Amino acid sequence: MRAKILIGLSLVLCSLSGRSQFTELTNVCFINEPKFDPNGDLIALQSYAQTIERSMDFIAHSENWVQTDPKTLIGEEGQNFPPYFFYSFFLNDDGSQRKNSYVSYPAFHHSLYIKAFLRYYRFSGKKEFLQRALDLADWNMAHSTPSNYRYGGMPYSTCAAGKMGGFVDGQAIMTDKAAIMALAYLELYQSTKIKKYVDAALLIATNLLKTQKPEGNWSFRVDPQTGKVKEEYTSSAIYAVMLFEEMEKLYPKLEFKPNGKRALDWIFNNPVKTMLFNGFYEDVGADTTNRTNWDCIDLAKYLLAHHRDNPSYLKIATKLNEYIEHTFIDKQHQYKPAEGIKEQLRCFVTMGIHSAHWASMMANFYRVTGDKSYKNRAVQTMNFVTYLQQENGRILVSADEYPYYWYSCDIGVDLFLLDFLAEFPEFATPQIKQ
Repeated sequence: MRAKILIGLSLVLCSLSGRSQFTELTNVCFINEPKFDPNGDLIALQSYAQTIERSMDFIAHSENWVQTDPKTLIGEEGQNFPPYFFYSFFLNDDGSQRKNSYVSYPAFHHSLYIKAFLRYYRFSGKKEFLQRALDLADWNMAHSTPSNYRYGGMPYSTCAAGKMGGFVDGQAIMTDKAAIMALAYLELYQSTKIKKYVDAALLIATNLLKTQKPEGNWSFRVDPQTGKVKEEYTSSAIYAVMLFEEMEKLYPKLEFKPNGKRALDWIFNNPVKTMLFNGFYEDVGADTTNRTNWDCIDLAKYLLAHHRDNPSYLKIATKLNEYIEHTFIDKQHQYKPAEGIKEQLRCFVTMGIHSAHWASMMANFYRVTGDKSYKNRAVQTMNFVTYLQQENGRILVSADEYPYYWYSCDIGVDLFLLDFLAEFPEFATPQIKQ
């Protein structure tokens, strides 16, 4: 049973101007009542496959839900684009625009969309979603930084009011997001063998080689034209390591491997030792007190995938998860005993995408260790995120904490559910509530 409630003048911890103040608004959403099995474990609202299919159907027709100026969805050559190209979020339940919402985060969010659409195409056979992935990649390649810039050929991390850059980034780009997008380009290339995608990834990887610091890391926010540093620290270097490893396989003569090792050594000697995971989100400025978990989770997943290369990797991944659980885990929300994960200290809200991201890592722990407790916890958390789906198919950011709609927090849940089903196909139709 779905309980429809009106959330009026809801107090929310995250503000658009920096996620540090309370915001008031009126919103209407469905809070789905939790259901449990005889053992007290949370039962999925619907199967993971149904959750994905309903969500993707909403994404494919979300222009019918979005209420905004149609001119904002038209490209330079007069072509129409889906709203997720230029809008990252809508705070009103009817899809109407609010102040400051005409902003998107292409390098990171679009890379998630590319991977999710590509994997959903493989899952469903619906070619429309392959085309959506290709369209996003082509748009980002066409709107990357000029090739003669210090950081040339790099995707922009922010697009505000239809123009590249702006908002907190200003004229800057984020170096780690370029590596994330390059990995998405490579996934497209591996599926389609279309050369322009590997060429775009190579351009980014080559530029990261040139701009890597002697210590092995990269500055976070930089002016792409001049190279001037706008914000120095980020722990998010694992994506460059992953990119260099892929490039080493494709272009062994270019010798990406030594730079990848230097970056990995920097990670081990810095954030792994200090647990200073910080410097990730586009709408948050420099804040030495903030802590994040996104790249920490992906670092743990990388170490688990390579655990046979080094006997210490499993121990380090376990240490990283201890940091995540100590700092971000939520065991007291309305869908307990399923565990949820909060996004960051600056936006300390339990979210579906971050919970699903963590659950995908817990599934990797199970695969490596065989410990069924990891699998059970992953399933419980994946069951939890199904309760965030609304009647029209969209998946909310959170439940009553932050009941708004971000495309990334919808499509990202789909991405991790698809990965989970690939790992555990027996959960394509798990037990659901009656």
